[in-house]
Amino acid sequence: MTALHARPASAPAPWLRWPDWRVLVQPVAAGVLGFVFSMLAVTLVPMVLGWSSSVVLSGSMQPAIAPGDVVICAPAEPGRLTPGHVVRFRDPARDGRHLMHRIVEVRPDRTLVTKGDDNPAADSTVVPAGDVTGVARLRVPWVGLPALWWRDGQYGRVATLATALALLWWARHTESGEQPHARRSSADAEPLYD
Repeated sequence: MTALHARPASAPAPWLRWPDWRVLVQPVAAGVLGFVFSMLAVTLVPMVLGWSSSVVLSGSMQPAIAPGDVVICAPAEPGRLTPGHVVRFRDPARDGRHLMHRIVEVRPDRTLVTKGDDNPAADSTVVPAGDVTGVARLRVPWVGLPALWWRDGQYGRVATLATALALLWWARHTESGEQPHARRSSADAEPLYD
């Protein structure tokens, strides 16, 4: 006895076929890439408003701000700085370098005593209010990690991240080679008996 409409031995049943890998990977790739690009946009868009961003390179403000975070700073108004504000300022000890610490005291002469949250003591040098270049308004986690890795000579991590993002981009934009399966209605079914 033979079946009139037997399925070829090489073709698995439709419910047993493994889906095309793109069906699984493309939504994940779209989600990851969307997250990465939205984090970058959050970091760059405030610059249109005259704000600026800084990659945090040290752990002096942990746990509130970690190395590799990007902090968006609004322009500083020296007369409105109060204890508790996290500010970016010119490092009084090293030219060309900026620090980001919390104000712990505003002295009567309008100089600021600052301290990193993770540091045991306040900074030894006071900061003139005019040296404050921004007030922290927003922290974007992890976005600055590639810059931190590059500075520390961890080029393998930068290359791995770039490769992963390139593969996700490729996976997201790769066309499927299969054609969608046409649905068959009961009217299209072939009769089992003639």
